[in-house]
Order: sequence, then structure tokens, then C-alpha cells
Amino acid sequence: MMTAYYHEDGALKTALLARAKDNRAAICQASVWIDLQNPLPEEERYLKEHLGIAIPTRGEIWRNQALNRLYKEDGTTFMTAAILHKINSTHPKTSAVTFILTERCLVTIRHIAPTSFSHFQQRLLNNPAVFMNGPDVLEGLLQEMFMRVAWHMELLVDGLDDLSRRIFDDHAFENKQGNPSILMRRVLQKLGSLADLNSKIHESLQSLERMLIFSRKTARPDQIELQEDLDMLISDAEALLSQTNFMADKINFQLDATLGMINVEQNLISKIFSTVAVFFLPPTLISSIYGMNFAHMPELHWQVGYPVALSLMVAVSTITYIYFKRRGWL
Repeated sequence: MMTAYYHEDGALKTALLARAKDNRAAICQASVWIDLQNPLPEEERYLKEHLGIAIPTRGEIWRNQALNRLYKEDGTTFMTAAILHKINSTHPKTSAVTFILTERCLVTIRHIAPTSFSHFQQRLLNNPAVFMNGPDVLEGLLQEMFMRVAWHMELLVDGLDDLSRRIFDDHAFENKQGNPSILMRRVLQKLGSLADLNSKIHESLQSLERMLIFSRKTARPDQIELQEDLDMLISDAEALLSQTNFMADKINFQLDATLGMINVEQNLISKIFSTVAVFFLPPTLISSIYGMNFAHMPELHWQVGYPVALSLMVAVSTITYIYFKRRGWL
């Protein structure tokens, strides 16, 4: 799908170029933003013919993102960045989006539908006077992306705060809340998903920061306001990257604490089994002695032998319990 945003009669309009066959060329020439989502080969060929821009294929976009290719050719800037999407799913992802910038127009090529694009489209239509050319559109789109990243960071912080309360709660291992092992397993799963989200945010921010720095270097000297806005976005990117590093440390701390809690719970269970084994060890010893089949065992002929053996078992178990209690092992 190829959507064009263009100025006409003092207003900003939008059109699907596949349907605007009669005035498609005029729309392309007047557009400040052409957004290609899952473009068809004929759409790519059309833009190449009418804008004189080499439109990269999907395979080239992936390679550019992997190699972090940012370059300028014949006055046109080609940039590729990893954009975050599928945040609300179990496994958030980053996908490559290509930005092709000229003095007049911005062309974006994407195979995803991030929320930042839909939000910026509405903002663009509501404020047409603010976005008069390609650099203005690129700046506004990047601002919207950083706003979304910052919002996702807030969700990440809230999720880690909630996990912190669950891990360090005084009643985390009480039976009324369920099996402690299952509870901690759920905490580990949630920590894993938050760590994955944090790493994806970090990856996207690094990619966007490189793109911003490149845009700042390639901006014309007379574009002072644009350079100042890009400097501000670079500062925002650095601040958010620092926060992702802090979040990574916090995730590692909570992971270590969770594993420590699991070890404590396992030690408590082992302690119970060890205590029970010690209690039954002396009675087992006594019963084993009198369970031997030797011919000459005087106690076997006592009429009070059985109650004496039972009493002796109870006595040694009681002595063991009192000893453990006084030592503070119970």
C-alpha cells in the first residue's frame, strides 16, 4: 500500500496512489511524505521512475539494517533503523524500516504497522502547517517514535516495580498464595519477558540514535532549527539508553533475588526432610537391632520386651527433638 501526504490549496491531503491513477504523478511531485507499507513491486518501480529514487527491496532493507547502512547519494539520504513493534504480544520484535529523505519529501518503506506511524499520521493531518517538507516530517516521525519508546519504558518500570513487590513481599512463600515454586516460576517467566522487552527497546534506541547522529551530520548549515531539534532528540536517545542500562541491572538484580528465594525455599524443604530423617534414625536403629535373627538374644524372651522397645524409641526421639530445639535448629 502506497499512501501519499501532499499539500493542496493550503491543506494537507492524503491519497492512496494505487487509486489516484489520473493525477498520480502530480501527487507524487507535491508530496511531503510517501509511506509504503508492504509495497508491491510495481509500486516500487513507479516511485523509482517518478521520483528518481532507487527503492531498496525487502532483502536489501534487511541487509542494510544488519549492516547499519546510512549513506547519502545525489542529495538523497538513505537510512535504515530497527523499529519496535508487537509490544503487547508475548515476544516483542524489532523490524527494519527504511527512510529515504530528500529536500522536499520523505519516503518510508516498512513491512510492519507500529503504533507510532498511525499516531503521527493523525498528527500530520491535524497540523499541516508544521510539516512543509521531508525533513520536517522525518523530525516529527522520530519525535513520535521516541514518545512511544518512553511510554514503553514506563510500562517496563511498572512491571519491574510490581515484580519487586512480589519477590520481596513478607508473605511471598505462604501457602495461602499457592505453591511457592509455581509462584517463583511465574516471576521468572515475567522477568524473562521484561528482559526481552528491555533488550528490544535498547536495540531500537541504538539504531535510532545512529540515525539521528547521521541526520545531524548531513543537515545543511542553514537548517539551524532542524539541527537544534535533532540535538534534542539525540539527548533524549542517550537518556533513554542510560535508562535501559539501569533497567538491565535491575532485572539482573531481581533475577538473582528470585533464584536466591528459590534456593531458600529448597533449603527449607531439605531441612524438613533432614529433620524427619534424624528423628526416625534412633528408633530405626533400635528396631533394626531387635529385628536381627540371632539365636541368643535374651531380650526376645522378655514379656515386657515389646513395650520397653517402643518406650525406648519414643524416648530417644523426644531427646533428639529437645536437643534440636535448644540448639535453635527447629
